[in-house]
Order: sequence, then structure tokens, then C-alpha cells
Amino acid sequence: MKVVTAEQMRKIDRDTIEGYGIPGEVLMACAGRAVADEINREYGHVARAAVCAGAGNNGGDGFIIAYLLHNKGTAVTVYFTGSVKKMSETARIYYNLCGIAGIPVIPVTDMVEKQADLDSCDIIVDALFGTGFTGPVKGAAASLIELMNASAAPVISVDLPSGLPSDGEAPGSPVVRAHLTVTIGLPKISVATWPGMEFAGKVTVADIGFPAVLTGSNDISVSLVDEEYANARLAPLKRNRDINKSNNGHLLLIGGFDGMEGAIMMTAMAALETGVGLISLVTTPRAREIIAGSIPELITGALPTAAGNDAIPAAGDLRALFSARRYDALVIGPGMGRSDTARDVFIQVMENAVGAGMVRILIDGDGLYHFAEYIRNRPVPAGLQCIITPHFMEAARILKSDVESVAGNRFKAAGELLRTTGCVSVLKGPRSIISHDGGTLINTTGNASLATAGSGDVLSGITGALMLRDMPLYEAAALGAWIHGRAGDIHGEMSRGDIMKATDLLRFIREAMSAR
Repeated sequence: MKVVTAEQMRKIDRDTIEGYGIPGEVLMACAGRAVADEINREYGHVARAAVCAGAGNNGGDGFIIAYLLHNKGTAVTVYFTGSVKKMSETARIYYNLCGIAGIPVIPVTDMVEKQADLDSCDIIVDALFGTGFTGPVKGAAASLIELMNASAAPVISVDLPSGLPSDGEAPGSPVVRAHLTVTIGLPKISVATWPGMEFAGKVTVADIGFPAVLTGSNDISVSLVDEEYANARLAPLKRNRDINKSNNGHLLLIGGFDGMEGAIMMTAMAALETGVGLISLVTTPRAREIIAGSIPELITGALPTAAGNDAIPAAGDLRALFSARRYDALVIGPGMGRSDTARDVFIQVMENAVGAGMVRILIDGDGLYHFAEYIRNRPVPAGLQCIITPHFMEAARILKSDVESVAGNRFKAAGELLRTTGCVSVLKGPRSIISHDGGTLINTTGNASLATAGSGDVLSGITGALMLRDMPLYEAAALGAWIHGRAGDIHGEMSRGDIMKATDLLRFIREAMSAR
């Protein structure tokens, strides 16, 4: 499913009216009907309802909802914060309808607490502001939002919670905290990503009849990585029976240096659960002694050592190591550390990978620390296809920004990562965001239990294995995020809790990959 900015949604609305001859009044009526129907499905018959409406088209939707609930026998009161003189002509039709039907429409001022009785209501409909809103919220509307948030009644927002910017920005003023958001036509960026999702509650999408050629346009470059997206790409991954391990690809891992062996071991185990032909690891001599044989399928090798001391790793000349075998993809960084040796290894890998035939590289963990330093001095080598998987702090380092700015507009930050690095960028977090040259993808799986040590190492293994498959790099990144999150969701369903260690994910990867 596509996801839109406010401007894109306005264009769809405008093109539907002007290009297809569907009147705005009809679209508004369909939107109001869709929300009223969703209220009936979710809450059944309600005795009392309050509708908080503004003067724009979102308020017009609210007047229709009020009328339809009233027709079902609900006692409805509309609290109106706008000016009738400034009301859109389309919204005015349904404002007048409420008056004809005898529905109380009470103008509210700054004395909202005395004018609006929300506590006696079974539900509250939030129809103050839609995609046309630009903040901050002031006056009676701000007071009404605070009153809605203080009420015990569930709040249903029309299109998006009032006060929430549409395009992914963190709000800077009072925002409705909805229990249910019925978004019209297509999801907006802010109800598909965090931090906006915190305010949206359960989100449903109402199809009100916009032409499919408009809602599915290639001009809309943001999509959800949902079950439909995943299944379409998982089904073709079934292997040809006439094949051998070499045909299934060889994945190289670099990491797990002294004292951090567990990180790369989880990456290796996750890759094996996802499916590889061969998998090899290069690490420090001491770490190799610990890891060798612990994962029977894993081929292990050691970095060159300093002259005269076999215990001290050195970057050496890795070209010979790369030429010893054919590798089809590389994961570098989990458990790599930030030592000078690790930095030198990272630089050599970046400089020599293409010449060794490894053009697909995933950079994670400590590799991202070295990557941030690397790109300050030189561009990513030509021909190298990279996926980077930063969390907020790692992204802030790459962007020379701060964690608050990244977390405050994750959609924007994901795009900046792509523009800064030229790499497919997976900004990790709730609803991880994947940016690539052709657009942006928003993952829909996962839960809070994934915020645990080693979870990112498992993601790297899953995605590394998918890089061996015949699919674009960004699809490997998106599908990796979906499988990782889905494995976490399956664990949550089975354990009925939100406590998980990263290795718990491993046994659910294959189930997550089973196309439905």
C-alpha cells in the first residue's frame, strides 16, 4: 500500500474532482460514511457522542459523521471551533444539514471547559484539523484537544489526529491522542511512522472511491512493507531442485573481534536460518579459536597478525584473503570494535571489495562507526552497493546531527542518510524506514521486545542472506526488516509477553519466511 504526504493527498483529491468529475461533496459524504461505519464496527451503538469539528473539510467530515450517528439514534453534540464565515462551501452543506436535523452545534471559545461536556460521552470524534493543518494549535482548538485527551471516552480521529503534522515531523503543540484513526484514501506519513503513530492508536484506511490509477501512481514513491509486499517476494525464493551450495551464494562475515564474538555468531546463525549456500567468517586469531566449531556450518578464518606476534591481529593485506575464495556478499561490523586495527580492516575492505568481486556489502554495528569516519574523507567506492542499518545514534553520527533531530523526524532522516551516503539506508526503530534511489519503504512488523542486545546482529544475518538472492538490494533490506520483525511478532504471540533475547528470534525466522 502506498503512503502519501499531505500535498500528494491533496493532489489526488483535486485530480479526482477535476479529472474524474466526482464532486467534492460526494467525496466528503463518502469519507464521513466510512468513519461512521468504522465507529459502528468498533463500538456498536453508542448512546452519546461528541463531535469536535473545525471549519475546514475535516470538520465537514465531522458534520456528516454527526448526522449519520444521529440517524442511528445516538445523542450527538457538535462542538465547533471555527468561523462559519470562513467555512468551505462543501463543509457548509453538511453544517446546514446538522442544523436541519436538529443536532446541537455549539460554538466554543476559550472557555471550552464550561462549554464542552465530553465526560458524559461514550465516544468523541476528532474532526478539528486534517492534512491542511500547519501548527501550532492555539486558542479554543488547543483547549478542546486537551479536554479530549483528559476524557475517559475513546477518541476517533478523522484522517489523522488533530495537531499532528502530516509528513513525519514531531508535533510541537497539543495533539489529540486517538484510540482509533480512520485515515482517508491512503495512510499519511505521520500515521505510518513514529513518532506520529504514538498519537494515532489503531489505524484503519478508508477506501472512499479515489481512482486506483491515482492512489497507485508511480509518482507516489513511499510504500508499506506489509504482508502483501512480503508474500509477493517470499514466494519466488523457493529454490530450484537442480542446484548445489555454490549456486546458493557464499556470504562472508567480518566481525566478532576479541570479547565480542557473540555478535557475529548471532549474525551467522541468522543467515543460516534464512538460507545460504556457504558462509565464512574472518575475525581475530583469538576470536577464531573461540568460534571455530561452535557453529558447524561456519567456515572460519583469521586476520593476518603482527610480525613476530601471532596473538596480535593486524590489518595486513586482505586482498589475498579475498582472492582465496569467491564471495557473493559481505556483512561487516557486528562485534568488530573500534580499535585502530578494526578501522584499518574496514578501510581495506571498502577499498578492495569491488576488485575481489564483492559488490554487495551490509554495514552494521561498529562498522557504522568506521563508516561515518570513512565517508568524511572519501566517497563510497564506485561500483560498491551498500546497505547501512543505523539506529538513531549511529544515524546522527553519519549525518553530523543529534539523536533528537533524527528521532524527531525519522522519515526525513532516512532520506538524508540516502542522500549523504548513496547507500540503501535502513533507519532502525519502530516501523524501520528503508530509503533507496527509487523511494522509501516503511516496515510494518515488529514490537518493543526487539529492543534488546543482539537484535540488530540477527537482522544483519537475515539481510545478508537475502543479499545472495536474485533481488534488488533495497528489497533485500526491506524483506530483511519484515522477516526480523515478523519473527519478533511470532515470538510475542507464542510467549504472550514482551521479554525476548536476540537468540530467541532464530527459531522463528523460517516460520516468518513462510509465504502465506
